[in-house]
Amino acid sequence: MLIAFLFDAAGRYFRYRSQLASIIELDDRTLSDIGLNRSELRAVAWTAAAHRAQH
Repeated sequence: MLIAFLFDAAGRYFRYRSQLASIIELDDRTLSDIGLNRSELRAVAWTAAAHRAQH
């Protein structure tokens, strides 16, 4: 159980980093167009990574 949890947590973290790397490259105007600002990027990336892990 612990090993499965650790692999799941590591996978979620790597998905988070990948999501964050993708959206952090967007300029401020594009972020504004999709309803985000820079202060929300980490939360959005973490939510996307967690949501993706469930599917």
